Amino acid sequence: MTHITKSLIVANDIVGLGKVALSAALPILSACQIEVIPLPTVLLSSHTGGFENISITDLTDATAGFLSQWRQLPFQADGLMTGYVKSPEQLQQIADFASQKGLVRFVDPIMADNGRLYAGYDQSFVAAMRAFCQEADIITPNLTEACLLADVPYLGDAYDQEAIEHLLTQLTPLNNKHIILTGVSFEDGSIGLAHWDREKASVSYHFAKAYPQNFFGTGDVLSAILAAGYFHGLSLDAVATLALDIIDKILSLTLELERDIKWGLCYEPYLGYLASRLMVLKEEKE
Repeated sequence: MTHITKSLIVANDIVGLGKVALSAALPILSACQIEVIPLPTVLLSSHTGGFENISITDLTDATAGFLSQWRQLPFQADGLMTGYVKSPEQLQQIADFASQKGLVRFVDPIMADNGRLYAGYDQSFVAAMRAFCQEADIITPNLTEACLLADVPYLGDAYDQEAIEHLLTQLTPLNNKHIILTGVSFEDGSIGLAHWDREKASVSYHFAKAYPQNFFGTGDVLSAILAAGYFHGLSLDAVATLALDIIDKILSLTLELERDIKWGLCYEPYLGYLASRLMVLKEEKE
């Protein structure tokens, strides 16, 4: 069978309102010519930022059922992308399946921000996530998650380039090919990422405009574009530049709507632009 595109299992939560997680990854990855095989981990009526009375359904049992059937089917997938996972048990289910299938893994270790673990997580989950990140091709932690994975104190807001690169060095025992540290900022009005490339033994930085608003789903958009580029075999530095450019356009347009930003990012008008820009990168590679 000839595959006209890449296939990627995406393990993440599904939300009704708010356009985050798997609800955002599906259209973005599809626009990037990635066939998405959804593996829902949690079902939420909305994301958890600014909404009340949220309906949350833990899908750990459903995850086991999905993976039980998939083990018996001869379908192929080029890799596994993971985001929000509910528990160490569910994370272990996914880890076992990935190991059995020999899947290339792109891990967004969602568990903390601003120096604190998210509600419902404890140190047992940190340990499980640290084990899950071991040998993954790519991990994309924010500063808090990176410090937890490295088992070092949180850097806080007062850090410099030397501290960031030391933190990346402390993560190298996880044996990843790439570490993309998100939420990096050395000056007001600028935010971006640091990319450590094991093969090149180098760190590169990519920055864009920082907005004062707290947008929900920005990290999901970034991860989806980076994953698409990686599984297409493109330069992660080139894809990071593209992702930040598109995200800046999305954030600007979202603000122009003048609606409560908890309803989600207005990324739909830029899906065609994303597809065309990614195609240019693929043509340049060829």
